[in-house]
Amino acid sequence: MKRIIFALFIILTLTGCKKERTDRVVVTFWHAMGGPLGRALDQLIDEFNSMQDSIYVNSISMGNYNALSQKIMASILARKTPTIAQVYESWTTSLARSGAIQPIEDFVKKDSAFKKQLEDFFPVFIRDNTYDSVLYTLPFNKSVTAYFYNVDMFKRKGIDRFPETYSELLEVSKKLTSGDTLATAFSVTVGMFEQLLYAFGGRLLDENRNPVFDSEAGIKALKYLQDMLYKYHVAHLTTGYQHQDEFLAGRVAYVMGTSVSYAFIMRQKPTFTLGMAPMPHEVRKVCFIMGTNIAIFRRAGEKEKRAAWTFIKWFTSPEIQARWALATGYVPVRRSAVNLPEVQKRFKEVPGLEDVWAQLDYAITEPVLPGWFIGRKLLSQLSLEPALRGRMDVEEVLRRGKLEVARALKQD
Repeated sequence: MKRIIFALFIILTLTGCKKERTDRVVVTFWHAMGGPLGRALDQLIDEFNSMQDSIYVNSISMGNYNALSQKIMASILARKTPTIAQVYESWTTSLARSGAIQPIEDFVKKDSAFKKQLEDFFPVFIRDNTYDSVLYTLPFNKSVTAYFYNVDMFKRKGIDRFPETYSELLEVSKKLTSGDTLATAFSVTVGMFEQLLYAFGGRLLDENRNPVFDSEAGIKALKYLQDMLYKYHVAHLTTGYQHQDEFLAGRVAYVMGTSVSYAFIMRQKPTFTLGMAPMPHEVRKVCFIMGTNIAIFRRAGEKEKRAAWTFIKWFTSPEIQARWALATGYVPVRRSAVNLPEVQKRFKEVPGLEDVWAQLDYAITEPVLPGWFIGRKLLSQLSLEPALRGRMDVEEVLRRGKLEVARALKQD
């Protein structure tokens, strides 16, 4: 009899818990966060849910961004979209044009308190989320590019800081290369080429959205990488995250990554002193923003959209942004978050972190055109891969890539 009463108590308790959850307005949140980053996100969402009597955010990971993109497109065709989701800029343009997402600006207009808070967001994030003068999305998981270096190896070569210019970086790389140790390793990425292109004074597209990466600056940027590999032999090509593995093993002295890379590297417990540094410059200082934004879907119910707005405001608050940044390596999207005591403490604990985050003051983003999603792939396949893996003529492959990228952009 006692067992029966206990079982009934458990059933009634569980039923009561379920009823309490279904009484809430459920916000369906699709994202691609996994591993430690996904756990950090879910911990914050669980905290938000525990604070709410009327809202429940249902966190659903799609595993990766390709799967997320396909799922979003399928949901639009089926007219069963989530309430909110992570989106890249190139996706947002298509989603906005089709009317699938509702501008964040619609919610801001009705929220005078938050409207004032927009001034606290780093300007690059407002520009990044604005399309045709309308604020469509807000920043979600954002990172900045950075270099990570073996301080001990640098010191043994008499180098007391990370180079500030690419010219200096090449000379330092020659000093760091000896025996079985190379200065660096990298995979073929559009991101690395972009950094050099803009640092040398170039651009991906002109004002009329025509590709111009085959300029003198573009030729110099791609030649710089090619020369590191084949003329000076201070680097070699890798795939995936192999360059980070070689860095941790002490086979290369420095690697390029993003601010999020710090947490991954430290989890491997490197046996050397780790240094962080902002991106070098040449003609201009530049740093590219990586990561996604968050969008509210128009087909969601009005109650769900209002609840989603409550969650987004909470997630982008200075205190939560500071905790999100410190737990993951993503940058806080608001200036006031940087001034909080816990962030200032982390700056003292991690030399170079403050300088890396300071790049937000002059950071830029990739083109927001839908065609750029395909265009950047063509740039890699037709220009970067042939030049860096096939040692083909830099000018020739950049011209070839330009023609195909231009065709892709015209299909927007």
